[in-house]
Amino acid sequence: MTRHRFSNRIVATGALAVLLLGASPAIAQTSDRAPVGLQSSSKMAQDKAGSESWTYAQPRNVFTKYRTLIVDPTAVYNGPDSQFDGGISAADRAKFAGIVTDQLRYELAKSFPAPARAQADTLRLKVTLLGAERTKGGVATATRVTPMGFGLSALKSALGKGGSFTGSVLFAVELYDARTNELLLAAVRRRHPDPLDVPATLGTEETVKAVAREFADSARKRLKDLTGVQGP
Repeated sequence: MTRHRFSNRIVATGALAVLLLGASPAIAQTSDRAPVGLQSSSKMAQDKAGSESWTYAQPRNVFTKYRTLIVDPTAVYNGPDSQFDGGISAADRAKFAGIVTDQLRYELAKSFPAPARAQADTLRLKVTLLGAERTKGGVATATRVTPMGFGLSALKSALGKGGSFTGSVLFAVELYDARTNELLLAAVRRRHPDPLDVPATLGTEETVKAVAREFADSARKRLKDLTGVQGP
């Protein structure tokens, strides 16, 4: 009887711990919670229940004083809830991070000069790769070249969905005041290449390159909108 009661107490204590602490971060996904290892994690709110989209942003008028931008090297997330497919090695992850950094710096420099040191009007952009899904090269390409496959890909493109057998990139964006290190904006998003982008189906690296180009272009447009910067 004593052993039975002791066992029940252990079960009850374990259940209480789950209720108080939530699920273990080792198995948490971005559809359940923001990545636990991010500095901005506690500030982000989920955009829609069950989604991988999380956001935090200060009011729009906060951004209007900024005119220059420093892009940090893209980091590779090593938290317990990272989401890299098996077979994506540490070397691959570092290469993918470099691709994202290069594309962001190239694209954002069109509208936001990079100062030698932080000024009163300088933003600092930090991107972190949280995970990546592999592209099944060959198979993904084959699904685009048949009439039926092309039609399905066109439909997915119109709906903003990813293509069949093509991977994706999960990343976090954090935007700071470069002088004070105050967090101004943070977001977690998963991106796929456009399903009609055939070169992006050739392999995972090509997928990452396509995602990086699209992400950099949208980031520049979004920052121009927030800050009110004119020109290209």
